[in-house]
Amino acid sequence: MHADNRREQLYRAAFKLFLTRHYESVTIADIEKESGMTRGAVSYYSKTKLGLFKQVVKHYLIDKQNVRNKYDHNQPTFYDFINAAVDGVRDTMASMQRLIDEIMPQNASHSYLFLLLQLKTYFPDLHDEYLKNRNNELSMWNVKIIDAIARGELRSDLDVMTSAEQYVYLYYGESFYESMLSGLDTEHLRRVLLALYGLMKAPEKAG
Repeated sequence: MHADNRREQLYRAAFKLFLTRHYESVTIADIEKESGMTRGAVSYYSKTKLGLFKQVVKHYLIDKQNVRNKYDHNQPTFYDFINAAVDGVRDTMASMQRLIDEIMPQNASHSYLFLLLQLKTYFPDLHDEYLKNRNNELSMWNVKIIDAIARGELRSDLDVMTSAEQYVYLYYGESFYESMLSGLDTEHLRRVLLALYGLMKAPEKAG
């Protein structure tokens, strides 16, 4: 089996265990059994259980949120980029939901929340990873807005950084608020971001 497939096999097995049980109750033997891998094979990818826990969390909760993976940057207009960005968020959410549903078809949302609550104890520096992703996302919107202004698509009097922050904070605000309800409604997010686009759009030239 290819090394990347072996790693994914291990991460998936460990993710299932960490979703369904408390970190302290999961043993390396449990991970060996769930993954079908030997201790030597498990140790090849991570020397410790805590190291594996962090790798799994980073793989599923951080790397999949990376702006390089989540967004389609090859869009001709800022309007198209907004729509592609929302599509990327929707697809990322759907992919994660499918994975959790496959691993834990019953009480999937509860299990995901249970895992998140353990992060503060066992992965306190996760905040830095999230912050890095947020800053990369902010830089991405910043570049896209500068390009759109240069093309005449957006108003030239915009404060670029403030405008980029509005897009990022709207996304995170919607995500946080709706996580308390039934989860992020990406079509509502699309309407909100496009409404902001309407306010920033350059006026149509006469004639």
